[in-house]
Amino acid sequence: MTDEIMRALGNIEGQLEGIKGQQTAQGKKLDKIDDRMRKVELKSAINGGITGSIAGIGVSLIVASLKEVIKTNGS
Repeated sequence: MTDEIMRALGNIEGQLEGIKGQQTAQGKKLDKIDDRMRKVELKSAINGGITGSIAGIGVSLIVASLKEVIKTNGS
């Protein structure tokens, strides 16, 4: 009976080592995905800031132009 138990424990131990290897590989893969996502998010934030700034300047220029048109046509 002890031989059967030792064989079963060895089998379980081997399976656990296989699972451990798979988990390590999956962790490395997730780290790579995390790095890529971080880069994409950073680029998106920069692009959003630049686009927002340009839009804000554009709206300010339009408002200033409309104020001038109203002043010159109102007088």
